[in-house]
Amino acid sequence: MLLLAIVGIMTTMACASSVSTGMMSGLGKVLAFVVAVIGITLGTTIGTIMASAGSTAKAYISVAVIAAALTMIVGNRKARKAINKANIQRDL
Repeated sequence: MLLLAIVGIMTTMACASSVSTGMMSGLGKVLAFVVAVIGITLGTTIGTIMASAGSTAKAYISVAVIAAALTMIVGNRKARKAINKANIQRDL
């Protein structure tokens, strides 16, 4: 149950970081999409490896979603840093 709560929190944080990156500029939308694709691919790969190793469905789905969410959070943070450094953010 605790693992599922962590999954929910991590997914919410990943979505919020993607939205905030996308609102920064046109490039932010593209970078947020690329980071999401990388995160989902990594999560799927990890989930597949754990499933083939004989893990329970609850465990491998949770770990896969956490891996995807962490990848999205870190990737979006790096994208925001790059956008700020290049000074191309949109004035809101």
